[in-house]
Amino acid sequence: MASISSNITPHSHVRSISLPSTSDQQSVFNEFYRFQASQEPTSSCSSSSFVGDKLNRLNDMYESIQPFLSFPSTKHSLAQGCHKEQLNKFLDELLGLLDLCSTTKDALLISVDNAKELQSVIRHKKGNNHGLTTSLEAYLSQRRKVKKVVCKTLSGLQKHCSSSVKEGQRTKSNINMLKEMRVNTMEVFESLLTFSLGSNTQSKPKGWSLVSKMIGSQRAQCHQTLEETEVKKVDHEVHSLITYKKTKSDYLVLDHIQEGLAEMEFSLLDLSEQVECLFRHLIKTRVSILNILNC
Repeated sequence: MASISSNITPHSHVRSISLPSTSDQQSVFNEFYRFQASQEPTSSCSSSSFVGDKLNRLNDMYESIQPFLSFPSTKHSLAQGCHKEQLNKFLDELLGLLDLCSTTKDALLISVDNAKELQSVIRHKKGNNHGLTTSLEAYLSQRRKVKKVVCKTLSGLQKHCSSSVKEGQRTKSNINMLKEMRVNTMEVFESLLTFSLGSNTQSKPKGWSLVSKMIGSQRAQCHQTLEETEVKKVDHEVHSLITYKKTKSDYLVLDHIQEGLAEMEFSLLDLSEQVECLFRHLIKTRVSILNILNC
């Protein structure tokens, strides 16, 4: 993984989920499913804040389930012979989720590095366009490499998601709760990877109008294209500048691209921090399951 150094401080997220103080198992189930229902999307928004909120809720879910796994009644229920095979399978699936965390975090941090590097190039080459196009093309080349990895990961993830639909039934049993956690995790990662994919850098932009939009109000852009994410905007803008460069507008366009890169860097760094937090929660969950199997 590339070494990352940044003075940007990601948003902090306040935990708001708490389990009931009683060890009553029914109360835990009710709390879990209320929390799970709160993760259901209420819009088609695909911004970094929306994806980040889903990741934050997922982290809360894993944090809230830890006390539940320590209940004697839970341990006794899961340690029964009929569940041991499913628990061993769940342990293997947790390893897959840990690998998914690592791959996703690497892709996010590489994108952060690429954004930082291009920002530096733009700062030093303003007023001197010699070599700027080469740097922009190099950025898109790096994006294509990251997108290739993301597409491969997303393809495998979607296959697992489709084969796990039946496992997401809300039957109030301990083992089904674990299965639902896994399904929820894969669904959140599907959203995260789709967000990081951005736009297709090979797609042909619709004439000079796309570059003109870069100089306009960013708020107006958001209203015009609700599905356009930070990553997608930068992909479009860099590709458009290379293809339809107008020297009179270079300063304005470069300023806009630089702002977009800074916004994207901030968003991706924030998401990578949440993925790292999830990685730690998955390890704790796996340790708890191992302890149950060793009872």
